[in-house]
Amino acid sequence: MASPQKENGFTPIANEILEKLVNICLLGSEFQVLLFIIRKTYGFHKKSDRISLSQFEQGTGLSRPTVIKTLKNLIARNMVVKIYLPDQNMGYSFIKDHEKWVVKTHLLVKGKWVSSKEGFTETSKEGFTHKRKKDNTKDIVASDIPFSLKEEITKLEESNRRDLNIIALYLEHRKPDLQTYEQYEETLKRHLKSANKLKLFTDDQIIKALNYAKKEYKDIYKLETLLKILTK
Repeated sequence: MASPQKENGFTPIANEILEKLVNICLLGSEFQVLLFIIRKTYGFHKKSDRISLSQFEQGTGLSRPTVIKTLKNLIARNMVVKIYLPDQNMGYSFIKDHEKWVVKTHLLVKGKWVSSKEGFTETSKEGFTHKRKKDNTKDIVASDIPFSLKEEITKLEESNRRDLNIIALYLEHRKPDLQTYEQYEETLKRHLKSANKLKLFTDDQIIKALNYAKKEYKDIYKLETLLKILTK
């Protein structure tokens, strides 16, 4: 049975910081990466530390694309600062001045609304079972929830569903011009069937197929194109 003891090592962090952290809305990956940075800095009595992407991957269990996106988010939130070191190394430091953190309260509403998509099941047609009320949704999208494809891709990457992870890879590589939730949802529906069939392949195989498709088909390839490439 594990029995962690403070005597075996601990990370000193002010209670004020912990109280602020538990009262802001962060994605799960953002908490993971942020705590890892705190562990690598405060845990070794440092203000900053050289941390490679491989260390982030091993320490958090997150994929490299998710780590990269998450670091960008934390830097944009002014909670983490990137330090450029010699030999193209990167260092990171936690910004403890919580008054400088950028916390957008509208993301709380957006996060709650978008998280309902995780309730979609794979047994229904194209993977979706619920219907949104158009009158209510129009008001939400237009006034309270600005659309961000980058944030939606991050949510897909963090999903426990493999098919959604695959769609995230596709969207990140393809970078379609999606401006609204309606366009985004239509794209999800259109690719779920192919994404389910691609679950047998690894990320590396899918990424190689994406690179091949981009070279051969320019900007007209879809997930079903990858399926043809990988099964031919």
